Amino acid sequence: MKDGDEPSRQSSAALRDFGRFSGYGIAWALAALLLGLGGAALDERLGTGPLLVILGAVLGIVAGFITLYMRAVVEPAARKGDTPGRREDHP
Repeated sequence: MKDGDEPSRQSSAALRDFGRFSGYGIAWALAALLLGLGGAALDERLGTGPLLVILGAVLGIVAGFITLYMRAVVEPAARKGDTPGRREDHP
């Protein structure tokens, strides 16, 4: 193997990680935005003020966080056979 191959592998892994995590961030922002806009539409129709906008945005943020946690923590741990938050010395 050439010495020049290692930096290329590192940069491709970094780009892959950047793409994956930026995708998670975009999905999180879109969830908050879409649910907030849905809340705004319902607020306008029902005349409830900013209540449903706030509720929709918070729901989107929570849903995005849960999705991010599942994909970034739980799925990699499941692939390795670990359980997140569980230590080996405690049954």
